[in-house]
Amino acid sequence: MSRPNLVIVRAGNASLHPAWLTGPEERNWDLVVSYFGKDPDIYKQTDVTRIDSVGPKWPPLHQLLLDHPEYLDRYAYVWLPDDDLAMTKQDMNRFFDLCAQHRLELAQPSLTTDSPMTHPLLINNAATCIRFTNFVEAMAPCFSTPLLRRALETFSESQSGWGIDWLWPNFVHDRENGIAVIDDVVIRHTRPLGGPNYDAMRAAGKSPRDELLRLQERKGVSDVRIKVHKVVWRSPGLKLANANSRVLALRLFLGSTQALIRSQARWTLFKQLVRRSISV
Repeated sequence: MSRPNLVIVRAGNASLHPAWLTGPEERNWDLVVSYFGKDPDIYKQTDVTRIDSVGPKWPPLHQLLLDHPEYLDRYAYVWLPDDDLAMTKQDMNRFFDLCAQHRLELAQPSLTTDSPMTHPLLINNAATCIRFTNFVEAMAPCFSTPLLRRALETFSESQSGWGIDWLWPNFVHDRENGIAVIDDVVIRHTRPLGGPNYDAMRAAGKSPRDELLRLQERKGVSDVRIKVHKVVWRSPGLKLANANSRVLALRLFLGSTQALIRSQARWTLFKQLVRRSISV
């Protein structure tokens, strides 16, 4: 493995990651499959590393990265997407290129309007190429390796993963320019929220929300509003703009009209846009 970036996917038997590998383009990323199923032969192929471990997403990834510190030495970025994300090799190459171009420390692609989601503000905005924010979700976070070294300890803080994504910005050196949702790359979340991990937690009398509240209390996280600091506009001639004017707020709102029309979470998105997501 010798490419500049690394993707680690926590994969079950129905993982979509084999489709990420198709197509004639060369990859600018290597792939490690952290497999939690029982098939001895699945996902064993040339140019892909399979590492087996049981359990939910984040504690096993924490252990994997502790066991393989060379991943943090060898790569510029490490991306940790869920296994139910539909995207192409070309999408993934461009995503890494944009992370490097803008020197991002923490980033994620935007989501299609039909994606099941927890945070509707992460839906693709048609007006922008990049939105610099204060938050990236645990569904598909990409870390610069220096940031990942600093934030790795958080992976063991939560079984469900709820809440740890609000801890990561605390480790970012440049919070104004280092965190972004990339609208130039759009991916689709294909399965309903939840899954076997949530079922196991419920059976044990726990819930992701309980974990979130306990983590917030323990770590002193009080403000969980997603905010846009500045943007790179998609329209030619429009330059990067800070989120300090009502004009910017209006443009961002208009860029979300398609999402407001099509998304099942349209009213939540509307309230986020109007009440809390843009500082003016």
